[in-house]
Amino acid sequence: MKDIVVKNHLPLKIVHEIKRPGDSTFEEKCADITQGLRNLSSLGYGGVVTNVHWGSDYLNNEEDWALLKYALDEADRLGMRAWIYDEHGYPSGGASGQTLAAHPEYECRAVAKITEELAVGETKTIDLPHGHLRFLYAATYPKTKSGKINPIAPLEEIICNNEDSVSFTNTTSQPLVICAFADKYLYEGSHAEHNVFMAQRYIDLMNKDAVREFIKNTYEKYTAHVGEHYTNGTGLIEAYFTDEPSLMGCYINAGLYPPRTRDPYDDTIPLYPIVNFGRDVENTFEALSGLSFRKNLIYLFCGNSNHAKEVRYFFHRTTSKLFEESFYAQISNYCATVGTRFGGHVLLEDDIRHHVIFEGNMFSFLRHMHIPGIDMLHSLPELVRRDMFTPKLVSSIAHAYDRPHVMSEVSAHAQGNNVTIDQMYASLALQYAFGVDIFTSYYPETLFDRENYEKYNRAIGKFGDIMAGGSPQADVLLCYPIETFMMNHITPDENSFLSFTDEENACRDGLYSIMYELCDAQVDFDFADFEVIKNLPVRDGKLLGKQGQIYKYLVLPPMELTPEMSGVFAHLESKGVKICIMRDSCFSDLGSAGFGKKFSTASALVTSFDRYEEGFAVDLDTLHEGVACLCKKIGGKNRYMFVNSTNEEKHINCALRETGNAKLYSPLEDTNKPFASYPDKSGTRYEFTLGGYETLIITE
Repeated sequence: MKDIVVKNHLPLKIVHEIKRPGDSTFEEKCADITQGLRNLSSLGYGGVVTNVHWGSDYLNNEEDWALLKYALDEADRLGMRAWIYDEHGYPSGGASGQTLAAHPEYECRAVAKITEELAVGETKTIDLPHGHLRFLYAATYPKTKSGKINPIAPLEEIICNNEDSVSFTNTTSQPLVICAFADKYLYEGSHAEHNVFMAQRYIDLMNKDAVREFIKNTYEKYTAHVGEHYTNGTGLIEAYFTDEPSLMGCYINAGLYPPRTRDPYDDTIPLYPIVNFGRDVENTFEALSGLSFRKNLIYLFCGNSNHAKEVRYFFHRTTSKLFEESFYAQISNYCATVGTRFGGHVLLEDDIRHHVIFEGNMFSFLRHMHIPGIDMLHSLPELVRRDMFTPKLVSSIAHAYDRPHVMSEVSAHAQGNNVTIDQMYASLALQYAFGVDIFTSYYPETLFDRENYEKYNRAIGKFGDIMAGGSPQADVLLCYPIETFMMNHITPDENSFLSFTDEENACRDGLYSIMYELCDAQVDFDFADFEVIKNLPVRDGKLLGKQGQIYKYLVLPPMELTPEMSGVFAHLESKGVKICIMRDSCFSDLGSAGFGKKFSTASALVTSFDRYEEGFAVDLDTLHEGVACLCKKIGGKNRYMFVNSTNEEKHINCALRETGNAKLYSPLEDTNKPFASYPDKSGTRYEFTLGGYETLIITE
């Protein structure tokens, strides 16, 4: 597919409502659409993310479709761009309830664990709890000295077949615990009930038939009505925007109820500990692992043995694989077939510990997006820097699978829109430095005065005018250790969303400390999962990325090692690849690995780099804390973008490679700034001042 961003690099405005209420005529509604688009253009927006009207007859009203077609025609005439938002609100998949209306059995599901203590000589029956469908399996286990379940081989078990109760008698000389596992629809207590848009039942995104029904209800109807605008030729619609699809995974946001309710909820249903489930999970797990699904359910809730980790690893691989194939691959293939692209973002991507709960391996499924995206709810630059994991991860996926663009849904939602225009500008500039280049905006049209709104939006557009295309010059490759979370995530008995194991916390903390230190040292880097790493070519001891990256170091955070990983990493080192490993007491196998240079802190890692000898894009003596740097090679020369995430002036002193006859350009002021430069062994040394929240670009 050719590059779709051909008209401008300006932000796009998300506009869901496109018609006037009441008894307005069709012509009056069209006039409103024209005026609205002209107003957005005057504010410096380059296009819209829009959809057919969210009325009671959503997707089935011919006047609504006619208005959408008129809006797209007008946007095209005004030289604007367009994306299509694929849902009535969020999360995507329900088609405003129509997917489940035709097939209620497509609703998302979970396996719940119900436990009861069983005293010596006692007989006890567990009845199927209110709101649950059927028992899958039940067994008795001994208790540890601390009163917890000891997940060894069960003392007695029942493989269930539609029973609505299970009974056990304790004939041993020790107290036992009954664990009964029940299939249930997952609505109450989940994100489907507790969000800020609408409480509504949700579909099983691991079920291909459910997602196919969503495509039929939504994507096929858009194709029938406005498909002539797809960008297979010179059309207007660049991509679809899917919003926060997820596997639901756990109970969250207790006490938060949205202003609208489509499906009545029953908060008397007990919220037992759960894991994701669905129509195809059991058979797929058994095919992948060779293990019995039901007999090993206990290890999804407890256990630290190698076998327990193996069960969890295959379980999360199963749910990730099904989510990828059913939702992402299926919608991506549909979009490519009809001549458009698939984009959007998932739920809670900002913390790696959430990934296996709600989605799986981000590299596996986001590779199917033609334009992968993120959600950035902050417009305080300091918080955008804190949450850099999200844009850096998704832009790394784009780099790994040669996707030319990354989208960000931007807003000041977390600040209640109480931000300054300089903070908004720096927040978007930071995301650009972290790999984002398409911004879809929820900022209110009245948030800033009109003149400054246009000035700042057009400055953001200049990022793309100068930095678009070319090859990102990342020097370090940082492993995305999703397998560690697959092996170690355990659903806690107390149902706490924020409860993670020591291994999960150690891996996450180590990974993020490396990320922040690299950023403050102006060392650009990419993430890569193990599948990407093991398939990268090696030349002269360097790993080569698909978009021209030459990775000088491979860095492993505190993480689990599988035998395959150990073999691949040892082989890479034998070919000259420099591997650096962060030690942590949670992962003894990693610390004693027979390959790699070990380090204890992120600062020790960064100071160990030989930036001059390895030809890093940026060489410096002192870190510039809070400053992000993006380097891209365009037309044989490097261009550098520096963004200050703080409101404090920074004095920049660094040596840059291959800059040519450079100028220091301010996109906001549309002018060149003064700087000092002189030859340096690493290239040319530059000295200049970067003001608070300022962005400057070194280019020819």
